[in-house]
Amino acid sequence: MTYKYRGTQPAGLNGGGGASASYWVVGFGAGPGDVGYAANGDRTSWTMYDRVSGNANAYDAAYGKDGSGNGIYVFGNGSSSGELSVSSDDITDGSLWTAINLPGNLTANRMNAVAWGNDSTNSTSGVWLAGSSQGKLYRSTNGAASFSSVSFPSATAGPIFSIAGNGAGKFLFGQTGGGSDNGRMFISTDDGASFSLSQPFTFGDLNGVAYTNSTWIVTYNRSGQSNLLMRTAADSDLTTWSAEVDLGIAKPAEADGNADPIHRANIAAANGRAVITSNKIAAIAIVDVNGTSTSNLANPTYSGALIRDITTDGNTWMIVTNGGDIYESTDNGATFSQTVDDIFTGTGNSGTGIHAVAASLHLPL
Repeated sequence: MTYKYRGTQPAGLNGGGGASASYWVVGFGAGPGDVGYAANGDRTSWTMYDRVSGNANAYDAAYGKDGSGNGIYVFGNGSSSGELSVSSDDITDGSLWTAINLPGNLTANRMNAVAWGNDSTNSTSGVWLAGSSQGKLYRSTNGAASFSSVSFPSATAGPIFSIAGNGAGKFLFGQTGGGSDNGRMFISTDDGASFSLSQPFTFGDLNGVAYTNSTWIVTYNRSGQSNLLMRTAADSDLTTWSAEVDLGIAKPAEADGNADPIHRANIAAANGRAVITSNKIAAIAIVDVNGTSTSNLANPTYSGALIRDITTDGNTWMIVTNGGDIYESTDNGATFSQTVDDIFTGTGNSGTGIHAVAASLHLPL
């Protein structure tokens, strides 16, 4: 008998308990408009089908819950019609995803950041948040069936590149400083319903956010610095941050057109280990975090294509790249090896970049 796993994982399997994702899901640059999935038991064998009817590219991907608590994926799209796309609770069904039109004037918008987190009441559907290249933030509490706009202090058009939650109703995101050291950090303690401004240190583009081991991680650029920088804070005190850490890798590359999520840094974090990359940079940093303490910073050798995104289920760490290649680590990011050479090889979409990846476990880990 073959058993197909549907929906969310059983309670108690998430994070630090040896759980593995059931499926891995990827989204692509402009062209195919596809989604690809692979079962965890064979991450070299990928199935592709149409995610949208057109050729919209994917900017970001996240795994979370629908209104019934089933596991679903949400992609941020490069489209002003259906800015988000939402899967069913069976990633293998081959059906077109549901297009979500967000409120407001979003012409030529890009949804750079998508995140799901549990809320403070442990509700069935949790909270979805999505951030745009125009500096707009959207929230859903009905399992991504619909979204409403979220106001936050002194809102500007600065892009939102990354959002993360602590699994108990607290969320954090940042905005770009537009090349100067005036980026901004926002914190919510009410399940993403409202956000307050926090500027505990100076930075430019706050381009990456993650949470693990009761620790917040942020990455950013500063004027005059060519490398990506990082600080950490304990969940119990977001006013006190670590000393600045130079990660030893370049900051994200400049945009190459509207299909590019530009200055985003990508952080995959689990069990106190963070593996960090920059968009369109072929380099990796690994670091262990615990409150304001950081240790074991290293830059493992990586000889693959330019990196677009990274995620983890706590056991496997998966990198997706500009040329459609996939690399994996099973030793907490210390070494990566290629597992897929051009996911569209032999087709008309050969060479299409993979821009987003998500695993079927709920963050944080």
